[in-house]
Amino acid sequence: MKRPALATAGDIELFFNAFNDRDWATLSLYMSDDCVWDASEKRLAGKENIIDYWTNYHASFKETLGKPEKIVFGDNMVYLQIKIRLDFLENGTFYGRSYGKGDVLEFGCADFYELDEEGRIRSGCVYIKIFN
Repeated sequence: MKRPALATAGDIELFFNAFNDRDWATLSLYMSDDCVWDASEKRLAGKENIIDYWTNYHASFKETLGKPEKIVFGDNMVYLQIKIRLDFLENGTFYGRSYGKGDVLEFGCADFYELDEEGRIRSGCVYIKIFN
């Protein structure tokens, strides 16, 4: 079976659906083994560290990615915008701010992905704009 790649808007939606479903095994197929991810709060290297960040560091909230918008494909790259919602399941922090159980945070996000030759994410940069 061919590994998933990001080549169309539909591929991006499948990638986001895997994230929203917490299907880390499928999600990791979209990343190269040596992927570098510049998250909103820190830089991560290697897809195992990235998945660990999403599963452990984000444990206090459920992050839901909206439908990708304004998707632009170029030579081995993708730029897109999305809306993100964090539902805090327990007290926690995000981007240096404290939130209580039951709090909701919504923000806009622009992602830039550099892709390898197979269309997997080699590096990802996340830029956020908090609305509330």
